[in-house]
Amino acid sequence: MKLNKILLALLFSAASLAAAAQSGRDIQDDELHGEVKRIDSRMYEARYDLNDNLERGDQLEHLVTEYKQNGQRRSQTYLSVAEDIIFRTRYKHDGFGLTTLEHVVDNQERVIGRTYYVYDAEHTLTEVYVEDAERQVENRMLLSHDAEGRISQRSFNDHVNNVYKREVYVFNPDGSVNKAVVYDRSKQKVQEKRWEYDEQGYPTSYTLYDYTEEEPELFITLYEREYDSHGNWIRCTEYDLLGDRKIPTYTTVRTIEYF
Repeated sequence: MKLNKILLALLFSAASLAAAAQSGRDIQDDELHGEVKRIDSRMYEARYDLNDNLERGDQLEHLVTEYKQNGQRRSQTYLSVAEDIIFRTRYKHDGFGLTTLEHVVDNQERVIGRTYYVYDAEHTLTEVYVEDAERQVENRMLLSHDAEGRISQRSFNDHVNNVYKREVYVFNPDGSVNKAVVYDRSKQKVQEKRWEYDEQGYPTSYTLYDYTEEEPELFITLYEREYDSHGNWIRCTEYDLLGDRKIPTYTTVRTIEYF
């Protein structure tokens, strides 16, 4: 996969769940508590040993995120398993503390992509778009909001601004996302996503109904988390639910440093 496609996947996968929270304010959008300085996040394969005990497999991803004391992201660095820098994202903010621009640089500090955040006069995030190294727009996401200011719809547009996917959100009484309904470019419903949450507000389950095949498919992911004294999760194990059996897939471990 080309690097610019990896960047696009990271942007739009990160945006898919935080519909109620995304505002352009970094530490709020990252759902963190306290004065976080640095997060070292490592994802591993997860599996059962011969005695059905959970064990950690190979490392798959390594991401380091650094924050300023005011809660703004300073940078995100994606590392290989050998600890080599794959690419790094640096953030710019306006006078209101809102994220306005991400510069993505490679391991030689060359700019390989940019992500822009656009706001209206009320400082509400309305658009996010991605440019490649040649300053060509590759993808664009337009956001609509409900009367409470929550993101109610995301439209994903291609490089010529044609909509190829829309996600429409329904909320729980507490403001968390209950479900997202996904439509393709022909306005056909192709997916439905649902979430359940724990007391800290993090997902405990994610259910995907996929209608893209002749026979609709159902996928259920479960999450088990451990928390630190600030209420931030430091370990999350994901499971695929197959019948009554939980099959572990990934374990992510976060080391969090505070100011």
